[in-house]
Amino acid sequence: MPASGNIARRTVIAGAAGLAATATVTRPARAAPLSIRVGWATMPGHLIPVLFDNPAQKGLKHYGKSYTVKPILFRGSSPQLMAMAGQELDFFASAGSTLALGVTNAHLDLQIVSDIIQDGVPGWHSDTWLVKAAGPIRKIEDLKGKRIASNAIGSASDTAMRGLLLRHGLVDKRDYVVIQAAFNAMPSLLEKGEVDCSIILNPMLIAMMKTGKWRALFQGKDIFGASETIFLAGRASYLKQHQAVVADFMEDWVRSRRWFLDPKNRTAAIGIIARFMHIAPAELSYVFTHQDYYRDPWSVPNLPGVQKPIDIAHQIGLLKQTITVSPGHADLSFLTEAKKRITTPA
Repeated sequence: MPASGNIARRTVIAGAAGLAATATVTRPARAAPLSIRVGWATMPGHLIPVLFDNPAQKGLKHYGKSYTVKPILFRGSSPQLMAMAGQELDFFASAGSTLALGVTNAHLDLQIVSDIIQDGVPGWHSDTWLVKAAGPIRKIEDLKGKRIASNAIGSASDTAMRGLLLRHGLVDKRDYVVIQAAFNAMPSLLEKGEVDCSIILNPMLIAMMKTGKWRALFQGKDIFGASETIFLAGRASYLKQHQAVVADFMEDWVRSRRWFLDPKNRTAAIGIIARFMHIAPAELSYVFTHQDYYRDPWSVPNLPGVQKPIDIAHQIGLLKQTITVSPGHADLSFLTEAKKRITTPA
């Protein structure tokens, strides 16, 4: 081959190599999974920190592909709201009054997207406040001058407690003292006499009632009836910005909750929760029974059950302004899409 031909051939090869290199550089890289930060406060109630572990076991389709989840523990819904305002969370486990505060005070574009737990549904568990069985407190009015434990001002249980006491003529600071504490510290506070009344969550509620030393003074359903105690909420701007990924996240959210609620998975589900909580599975025998909170099988929240606690919080002065939850602060379209994806044959 003539020298000019060799030069031409080398030029063509070099040019092709250059084009290939250019194509490699400019080809869009596959986006890394979006890390979704989700707040939570109690286990096993919220389930959030175990919903996305071992995704294959639960049949999750998108975890690790379009998104991952970072569960972050808080003492209640109120501290989570501050994290939402500071853009430190993407979704949070919210109470009704917390949602209203976020909208009216922090001016956040909050939207309810899913059920987490419902309290006081007929035949199911309701939050319970205990006092000493042999003590002097026999009725709510007897709490005058007493100390009451609460996890966080404005939380679902705090609103229920304040609303019910006000109905019986008792006003915070004037008639009783509120001591804030983490849920897991409350049984000890009662035992030591550092508080006179406290909400106690399962499984400690069941264990303490079995001793005969404690009696139930009131329950959340006494003020709210059937209510959406805690729901998942996010910002409308975030939902819009990450719409496709949120759709994947919510599909897997629903799939995982349904896996936990399926009776055939109960032994495995309780084992997962027990390992996370570092307790014996036997202590969780009530989970997913009628001694537990109600959870909607398709994660649909009880929106009227969100509105009532908000209205009561406004009535008792916890909220200066109220809001109308539906339709302005609820976006159930992701649940509709999730159900469609799950029920449509592949």
